Amino acid sequence: MKDRVVVLSRAGERSIPGEHIERIRERADTVFVVRREAPTPAEAVELLRGATVLATTNVTLPLLDDALLARLPRLRSIVLYATGYEHVDVDLLERHGVLLQTLPTYATTAVAEHALALMLSLATRAHLANDKARGQAHPRTSLRGVELGGRTLGIIGVGRIGTHLARIGGGLGMRVLGSDTDRCAAAAAAERGMEMASTDEVIARADVVALCASTDRHEPMIIDAERVRALDEGAFLVNIGRPGLVDTHAVVDALRAGRLRGYAVDDIVLDPVAHSDLISEGRVLQTAHSAWWRDEVLERGADLFGLAVLESLDLAAKGRVA
Repeated sequence: MKDRVVVLSRAGERSIPGEHIERIRERADTVFVVRREAPTPAEAVELLRGATVLATTNVTLPLLDDALLARLPRLRSIVLYATGYEHVDVDLLERHGVLLQTLPTYATTAVAEHALALMLSLATRAHLANDKARGQAHPRTSLRGVELGGRTLGIIGVGRIGTHLARIGGGLGMRVLGSDTDRCAAAAAAERGMEMASTDEVIARADVVALCASTDRHEPMIIDAERVRALDEGAFLVNIGRPGLVDTHAVVDALRAGRLRGYAVDDIVLDPVAHSDLISEGRVLQTAHSAWWRDEVLERGADLFGLAVLESLDLAAKGRVA
């Protein structure tokens, strides 16, 4: 029986370059389904009936559980247009013989550059200066900032994004210190010349702590209340990962107590009313999960998405031969 590929996304055939679509259709019955949200379990059963490969985005990813996977016996691979996959139960997929593929490299440069932008914004207070120029900040609001050159940048998580941030942070004249619980990543960073230390030492020594770690559903948050208290007084904390990596309540307390100079996160974590003081004073910068949203990333992501589908078909074919 011929393989069947189902692509669930908001963009339909625009999710994958035309040349890749031609190659996929040569090898498999291919269906593009335009969705604005994830299908219900009943819808997912109908949409994915007979599918060998599901290619989808996080927005359109169905709820993956035993009940659904049991009704999709031909499913062999899920290609997720994303880097992080902590929300997917890979053990469950493995039990059902389903491989998960992601796009780990498609947004590396953009996310690292976004982390740098967050650091610069907190240091220069450029975001607050813009608010003040538009009449959205009190006239007496201070725009006084600091220079990053000569300060210490501590990077927690020295994978692709953290390593690239280290390079561009060093280009600003910052001293760079890294930590990672993954021994292979830590060893590779050390071989490239990065000074490595424990996470607690990074927190104690850094003027700017950049959290570039991935999220593990089985591990606790990285910056808990104790580590927030251990941050150097006047430090900046930048979270380019998931909000759950940081104890937001502890950060709010530290900001209001003046122990932490600023917090930036690529998400929305504060209430506009309850935390209006921190937002209006520019001590919190939230960028609504926009780090990856770049022209080059979208083009690169579409290309890698199509190639990953083709690779999934290769793997499915090898599995049948084996």
